[in-house]
Amino acid sequence: MMDCVFCKLAGKQIPANVVFEDEDIISFLELNQSAPGHVMVILKKHGKTIFDYNNQELGKLMAAVSKVAKKVQTGMNADALTIGINHMEKRGVPHLHVHIIPRFDGDGGGIIQTIVHNPAKEDREIIAEKIRKTDLPT
Repeated sequence: MMDCVFCKLAGKQIPANVVFEDEDIISFLELNQSAPGHVMVILKKHGKTIFDYNNQELGKLMAAVSKVAKKVQTGMNADALTIGINHMEKRGVPHLHVHIIPRFDGDGGGIIQTIVHNPAKEDREIIAEKIRKTDLPT
């Protein structure tokens, strides 16, 4: 997509601090890092959500996330990593990307469950049944 900043980055039209790249994937430092070594991993092929990619492409993405995560954890001597996707968020770059954020003792961050606080108002079994009974398009 011509106006996607990540597509431009993958196409070498704009500079980036690339930390890993292969035929399908590029990983680079986040411009506004939450922690030193915060990187993004993307498929070079444009897609806004996980629904825009097939299982093979998603497999390549996750294999790259694993490889880059090992490099980040070791290279930054991180105590832990937070790895996440902001899926279908209204803000941010409309190109699927995975964040790898190095964590350090005393960094003030929390586990991923601390990002959203919206307690369920229904019983867990009712919620589980809603999800189970949902048919997916083929």
